[in-house]
Amino acid sequence: MDNREAPLAGGMAGGDRDRGLQRLPARVAVLIVLSALGALLIAAVLETQAGATAYIIGESHWSKAQQRAVHSLYRYARHAQPADLADARAALRVPLGDRAGRLALERTPVDVAAARAGFLQGENAPEDIERLVWMYRMLGKAPYFRESVRLWREAEVEIQQLVALADELESRPPGATRDDASVRAYQHRLMEIDARVRPKELAFSRSLAEGAHFMRRVLLGLSAVAFLVLCAYALHVMRSTLRRVRETESEFRMAFHQSAVGMLKLDRDGRFTQANEALAQILGMPLHDIRSLHLSDVLHADDLQCDAHGAIDWTRMLEPGERRLVRRDGDVRWVRWTASVVAARARCAERVFVLVEDVSEAHELACEIAHQASHDDLTGLINRREIARRLGSALGQAHGCDGRHTLCYIDLDQFKLVNDTCGHEAGDRFLCHFATRVAAQLRREDWLGRLGGDEFAVLLHDTTLEEAEAAMARIHASLGESSFQWNGRTFGLNCSIGVAEINDTAVDVDWLLRAADAACYVAKEEGRNRIRCYRDSDPSLSRRRHELEWVAHTQLAIAEDRLLLYAQQIVALDGSQRLQYEVLVRLRDREGRLHAPGVFLPAMERYGQGMAVDAFVVDAVCRHFALHPAHLARVDLCHVNMSAQSIADPAFLEHVNLLLDQHPGVATRLCFEITETAVIANLDDACRFIDAMRARGCRIALDDFGSGLSSFAYLKRLPVDILKIDGAFIRDLARGEVDLALVRSMSQMGQALGKVTIAEWVESDAVMAQLREVGIGHVQGYAVHVPCPLDELMAAWESVPAAAYAEPA
Repeated sequence: MDNREAPLAGGMAGGDRDRGLQRLPARVAVLIVLSALGALLIAAVLETQAGATAYIIGESHWSKAQQRAVHSLYRYARHAQPADLADARAALRVPLGDRAGRLALERTPVDVAAARAGFLQGENAPEDIERLVWMYRMLGKAPYFRESVRLWREAEVEIQQLVALADELESRPPGATRDDASVRAYQHRLMEIDARVRPKELAFSRSLAEGAHFMRRVLLGLSAVAFLVLCAYALHVMRSTLRRVRETESEFRMAFHQSAVGMLKLDRDGRFTQANEALAQILGMPLHDIRSLHLSDVLHADDLQCDAHGAIDWTRMLEPGERRLVRRDGDVRWVRWTASVVAARARCAERVFVLVEDVSEAHELACEIAHQASHDDLTGLINRREIARRLGSALGQAHGCDGRHTLCYIDLDQFKLVNDTCGHEAGDRFLCHFATRVAAQLRREDWLGRLGGDEFAVLLHDTTLEEAEAAMARIHASLGESSFQWNGRTFGLNCSIGVAEINDTAVDVDWLLRAADAACYVAKEEGRNRIRCYRDSDPSLSRRRHELEWVAHTQLAIAEDRLLLYAQQIVALDGSQRLQYEVLVRLRDREGRLHAPGVFLPAMERYGQGMAVDAFVVDAVCRHFALHPAHLARVDLCHVNMSAQSIADPAFLEHVNLLLDQHPGVATRLCFEITETAVIANLDDACRFIDAMRARGCRIALDDFGSGLSSFAYLKRLPVDILKIDGAFIRDLARGEVDLALVRSMSQMGQALGKVTIAEWVESDAVMAQLREVGIGHVQGYAVHVPCPLDELMAAWESVPAAAYAEPA
C-alpha cells in the first residue's frame, strides 16, 4: 500500500472501531431483550403448567360435586328428605359457578369480575382464580384446551338436566305416594346422567393434561432455542468487544507515547509508574530517568498540596489549574495540570492519570498582557486603572486600621509648550524624564503612576498631610533645579501639585482623585509651579468642591431626565402676533426643588461639560416638536443657547445635523444663540457651525451683543441673523442718556446690516417705550413674559386662532 494511503486506511479502521463501540449499547440491549425473552418463556411454561393444574383441580371439585348431587337426589327420590335435596342443590352450585365464570369470559366485552365470582363459587382456590381467567382468555382456542372447553360445555348440559330433575322431584306434593316404579324411574334417570358425565369428565382431564404437556414441550423448546441464541450472541458480543478493547488499548498506548501533551501515571504515594516522551521533553531529561522519580522531585514546592500528615492531598491535587514543574537545571515551566483517578478494587491499586500541557509561553504572554493592562506604555508606570485599584486598597487600609496615606496629584506646567515647539517625540521624552526624576526620589513603599496626558499620581505610604507637603516640597525643589534638554533648548520641570490625605474620612477613590485634582487646580489658578493641600477649611477648595458637586448633580439630572424646559416669550414691538421664545433650562433635584441655570451652568462650562447640557436641550426640543406638530406650525422661532464648547466640537455639529435629519421641518424654526465671547474665542469653529446651521435653514443670534470691545468689528465676518443686545445696557436705560445712545447706535447698526434686534432684560413699560422709539424690533424680559414651563406656553397659545398670527418670514 502507498504510504499516503496508510493514514486513510488507519482512519477508516479507527472509524470502524468507533462505530463498533458506538453499536455496543445496542448489542447489550439485544442481549437484555433475549434474556428477557427466555425469562418470559420460562415464566410462560410455569404459568401454563400452573393453569392446567388449576383446571384439573377445578375439574376434580366439579366431578365430586356432580357425583354428590347425583347421590343426594338418588336418596331424595326414595325418602324425600329435604336435607338430601338441599345437599344436592349445594353440590350443584359448584358446576353452575364454573359455568357462570366461563360464560362471563365468553361475553363481549369480557366480564372479568363476574368470571372471578363464578370460579370462586366453583370452589376453586382463590390464588388460582387469576390463572383460570388468564389461561381461558389466552388459550381458549388453542389445541387441546379447545377440546377441553368443548367437553366442558357438553358436561354442563347434563348438569342442567340434573338441575331440571331436582326441580321436578321438588315439585312433587309432599304427601304423594312414592311407588317403587316411579322411584326406580327417577333413580334410573339419575344413573344414566351420571354414566354420560363420567366419560366427559375423564376426557376433560386427559385433554387438559395432554395440552399442558404439549405447551410445556413447545415452550421449553423455544426456551432452549432462545438460550442457545443468547449464548451464541453473547459470545459474539464478548469476542468483538474484547477485540475492540484490545485495539483501543493499543491505540491508547500509541497515543500515550506519541502525544504532544505530557502524560503521567502516579500511584497514591506520588511515585511515577508511567510517563511519555512529551513529559520527558518538558522536564528536559531522558524518559528512562523519569520512572524513578517522585512527584515532589519535579513539582514546585508551592504547588504540591499536602495534608496534615505530610501525604499528598489528592482532593486538592485533582483540581485542574496551572502549576509549575522544575527541571534539573532549575528552569521553571508552567503547565496546565489536569488529573483524574483511575479507580481500582483496592484503594492501594488506584492510579492517578495526569495530563500536563506546557503553557509557559502563554503564561508569559498573559503576564505581559496583564502588565500592559496595568501599566503605561510610554513611561512604564502604572496606569489610571491600576492607580484606582491601589488607591482602593490604600483606602481600605485607612478605614480598617486608622492608617494614613497621602495622594499627590501632579500636573506639568510646560508640557504643551514642549509639544508645540519641539514635537510629540520631545514631549514623550519629557514625560519619561520627568517620571524618572520623580520616581528616583520616592521611598521603596511609595509609588508613582501616570493618570494620563501630563498628569501623574504619587502615593506616599504611611504619611500625614503635613509630612506629605514637606516631602513634596523637597521633590518640587529638586525638580526646580533640574531641566530637560532637547535640540539645544532647555525646559524646566515645573509642575503644580495637589495633595490630599487618605484617612477614614475619605469617601471613595473618585472622591480622593477629585480632592487632589481640586487642590492641583487651585495651585494652577494661583500661578502654577506650587503645592496646595486639600483642606475642608480652604475657601478656594470649598468653591471648587461646590462646583464639582454641581457638575455631578447636573450629570445625574441629565441621566435621570430631571432637566426641565422652560420658555420666555420674545415679543415684537410692531404688534405682530408671532410666537417666538427662548428655551431656558431648570434643574429639579431629587427633593423636587427647582434651580435656575445660573446655579449649575457655570460649573458645567467651567469643567468642560457645557456640551452635555446643550445636547440634552436640543434633543428635548426636537422631541417636543415631534410630539406636538401643531405647536411647531405655530412657532415662528425657538431660540436655543449654545456654549463655546459645543460650537467648537465637530462631534456636536454632527449630532445636531443627525437630529435635524430625523426631525424634518424643525430646522427652519430653530435659532441658535451664540455668545460674543464664545465667538471671539473660537472664531473659525463658530463660523463653521454658523455656516452649517444656516445651510439647514436655522437662524443664528449673536447673544450679549455689545459686551465686548470687538462686537461691531465681528459683524462683518459673522453671518448672523439676529442681534440680542446685552441686558446690561437695557436694565438702566431709563436712568441715563449714555446707555440710550449706545442702544440707539446698536439699533441703527442692526438696521443698516439687515439684522433683527432683540433687547434683553426689559423689566418696565417705560423701557419698552424707549426701545420702540430707538427702533428696536423685539423685546424679552419680565415686563413682557415671566419664564414658564414650555408646556404651559404651548397650552396658552393653543387657544390663539391661526389667523391671529402671520406666517414666519
